[in-house]
Amino acid sequence: MKTKLINCHALTVFTTCLILFTNCGKNKRDANSLNLALITDIRGFDPAFATDIRTGGMMALVYDNLVQFGESTELIPGIAHSWDVNESGQKYTFFLNTTARFHDSTFVTSSDVIASFMRLLSPEIGSPQSWLFNKVKGANKYTNGNAPFVSGLKNINDSTLVIELMEPFAPFIQYLAMPSASIINIKHEATIKEIPSGSGPWIMKNWERDGFISYERNEHYWGVLPKSKKLSFRILSESMARMAEFEAGNLDIVKIPDIELTRWKKKANWTGQVVGKDELSIWYIGMNYIRPPFNDRRVRLAMNLALDRQKIISLLLSGSGTLAEGPVPPQLMSAIQNNPFPFNPEKAIRLLESAGYKNGLKTKLWVAGGSEMFHVLEAFQSYWEAVGITVEIVNSDWNVFKTAVRQGTVDLYYLDWYADYPDAENFLYPLFHSRESMTKRSRYSNPEVDKNIEMIQRLTPGEKRSILIEETHMMIKNDAPWVFLWHGKTHTAVQPWIKGYAPKLIFNAERYLTIHQ
Repeated sequence: MKTKLINCHALTVFTTCLILFTNCGKNKRDANSLNLALITDIRGFDPAFATDIRTGGMMALVYDNLVQFGESTELIPGIAHSWDVNESGQKYTFFLNTTARFHDSTFVTSSDVIASFMRLLSPEIGSPQSWLFNKVKGANKYTNGNAPFVSGLKNINDSTLVIELMEPFAPFIQYLAMPSASIINIKHEATIKEIPSGSGPWIMKNWERDGFISYERNEHYWGVLPKSKKLSFRILSESMARMAEFEAGNLDIVKIPDIELTRWKKKANWTGQVVGKDELSIWYIGMNYIRPPFNDRRVRLAMNLALDRQKIISLLLSGSGTLAEGPVPPQLMSAIQNNPFPFNPEKAIRLLESAGYKNGLKTKLWVAGGSEMFHVLEAFQSYWEAVGITVEIVNSDWNVFKTAVRQGTVDLYYLDWYADYPDAENFLYPLFHSRESMTKRSRYSNPEVDKNIEMIQRLTPGEKRSILIEETHMMIKNDAPWVFLWHGKTHTAVQPWIKGYAPKLIFNAERYLTIHQ
């Protein structure tokens, strides 16, 4: 009898352990909570210093903007329920939602909007994002300390404000939807880096550096109330760790690494879904346009023609990308242009020979944190080696990498660009206008391209602007300042119990309003 009791106890212990092991890492699921992950921690909640995607995405949860990005390329109302633009395109009048309140229950007024924008321009703050408003009348005088206010920011009444530009500037309205143009409760500006004070749909409750960020639903939100009551993000730097947590049921939604995509598409007995979304992005290899050997167009063309980019996308990225015809993603072009760089190693060799490199050449490709893409980098090396270009991979810390690129001390660098706003101009001016490229990127300079980009910035959307974008895009491709690789495609795994998920095109458009269990 005693022995039987002991055995029964042992069986109970074993069964308990087995249950615990089977559910290792799983928490009891809270039907009112969404659990997600971030690759790295954010820089804080001060919009004046929102310069990266992850920080900007967190801003959208706690703050509102005058206007917001919708699911695709459209703009939708934010705090401003409507707006008017005068015929010249220089004067914007915004009409605010009078029910909007900050998290401390005080109403949002036009004075708060103007105070937020002036803070961004303030020389005392020193925001790297002040350029968002440098087209506003009087902005430069205020920033330089030569005026007590910004003359182009006018408070008409509590629910109406006017923004006046020095000249027409088509992207400006989209600037207002960017994270740094968020509207803050100026009364709490001293603490907003750690404790955000906005009017958004979520209230930040806890932030443990490099650990997690948690939010609760703003029950008094003026707009559409989130369907979930809680939202949390764990900081998980390794992609395999994120996937493991997802498989354990501890994350509700996760981005699938390219190398895992094939496995997940074939995953047996999984009842969730994999959602694909074309990104507004470009992956590229920048070439130092003013230094040998890449100051020679023939060499730059050879670098492009030597790569079988479609094969790399298909085999090494699991199809997670679209062949780049140039810098601008196809969603932002009115017409699809032909691929100017089909795989042609024989022509690449002839071009190198005509440029004086019959015996090949040696160079270095700089990358930042490229370990997860090393198989792709090795493919680049192999293709270039086949035409006589020997490329050494230099894997560098991000800050060292960024400094070297900006100083122009590198010959080749592997990088990406994600849209700040859904306009082709965002893939032209920051990347190819000489004012930017000569100081920050590949040292590309073409006076005709500069002239066209400046015209694109002034023109309102329409056929004339679209044609000019296409012409400028073609001019850049013909110069071949980059090795144009691919436009990214995100694949996301969604747990079977999650409803209402639809990926957004712009990173700060996702506010987790419709997603629920």
